[in-house]
Parts: sequence; C-alpha cells; structure tokens
Amino acid sequence: MMKAGSSLSKRTAGNYSASKKVMDKISESSMKRYQALIEQDSFWKWYTEITPIEHISRIPIASRPVSRANGDKVDFKNLRAIPWVFAWTQIRYNITGWYGVGTGLQEVIRGNLRELRDLYMNWPFFKTIIDNAQQEMARARPVISEFYHQLSRINLSPLIMEEIDHAREAILSITNQKELLDNRPVIQKSIFLRNPYTDVLNLIQVELLREWRESDKKKTEQLRHAIFLSINGIAAAMQSTG
Repeated sequence: MMKAGSSLSKRTAGNYSASKKVMDKISESSMKRYQALIEQDSFWKWYTEITPIEHISRIPIASRPVSRANGDKVDFKNLRAIPWVFAWTQIRYNITGWYGVGTGLQEVIRGNLRELRDLYMNWPFFKTIIDNAQQEMARARPVISEFYHQLSRINLSPLIMEEIDHAREAILSITNQKELLDNRPVIQKSIFLRNPYTDVLNLIQVELLREWRESDKKKTEQLRHAIFLSINGIAAAMQSTG
C-alpha cells in the first residue's frame, strides 16, 4: 500500500494528521505480509508450477520481454510487473490487488473503526484504496484457484485464504456493506454473470497445463497453441492482462 500524506484534501490536511500514523501502520503491516508470502523459499517453485507464467513469457504481445534478464529463462528477480500480475489474474487469485490489505486493516481497526469509516467517506485517497482492493477481491475466484494447486505438491493456499478472509471482514466493516461491491452493483452483477463462463476456461487451462507437464520432451506446437488460446480467453473474460 502507498504511504499516506501526499494527496490530502483540505479537510484531511487540517484534521487527519493523526490519521497519517494509522495509514503508515496499515502500509507497513500490509507490506510485511506481502513480503512474507513471496520471500518464502518454496514460493517461486509454487508460483511457476500453478500459474502459466512459462507460457505467458512466450506470448508475443508485449513491447518488452517478460523478464529483464537476457535469454529465455524467467526468474523472480527479473520478472516484470505486467506478467507478474497477468499470471495471478489467470488463476483467479488477483493477489497483487489486495494481498496484505487485510492484515494491515486488522492491525488498526480495533479502536479506530469510526475513524476509518470517516476516512472512507471523506478522503478520496483512502476510498480509492479500499474500493480497488474490494473490486480485485470480488473478481478473485478461490474456488477455481484451488484446481491449479493440483499442479504442484506445494500448497500456499491457506495463507491466501486467511488473508482474503481478513480483508473481507475489515472492508465490509469499514464500508458498512453486506457483500463486496454492494456499492457498485453494476460491476458486482457483471462479475457474477461472467464467472460461470470464465470458470470453464480455467478448468480447461488446468487440464492443458497438466497435459503439458506430463508430456514427454516432444511437446507439440498444437498443445502450446491451445494453452495460448486459454490464456487469451481468460484474459478477455477477466478483461485484464495485468
């Protein structure tokens, strides 16, 4: 999350100086939670096994290569931001849009709920952060993401599910909603109607990725092409490539 204090409204400048400490606490806790996930020793292996990042790196759709490093190898240190986000979107976790927010909010919500609600109602900066996070959470589909875990013996899903539960509880409390995106019913309904069709594309992709990884060294161009089509289809359905 971003540091607070840059784009304050007139009311914020006068009355929210104390709130900057709250915002900084949210930011610091969120970042630590995010880093704790991606800095695990098993993380990169897990990420490359459950996402189609290997195939995304070979799709000729970007003006720059997926990795900053030379050669075809994709590694965590040199992976660019767009394919990083793209791969999370493909498997319906969308963690780059919300992971860590739950921990950050839970750190401060006790004793500060009224203030956080006031910030949400009166400070566009904070409202944008919360609304962007809840939109990405609403677009996430953990029940489908679980199928991708069949592609790896490593399972970091419990960490993700714990965080999304924390984030949902906190955001619903701050926004006074019963469900995510109750304040944006058109987007909420669009996601609901689109999910069943996108789910099918994901299940097809999981099977294609499994077939690719279980095949011998003579992997066919037809299979690679089918995986590319699944990536394009899910990107279109999710209306996002990162």
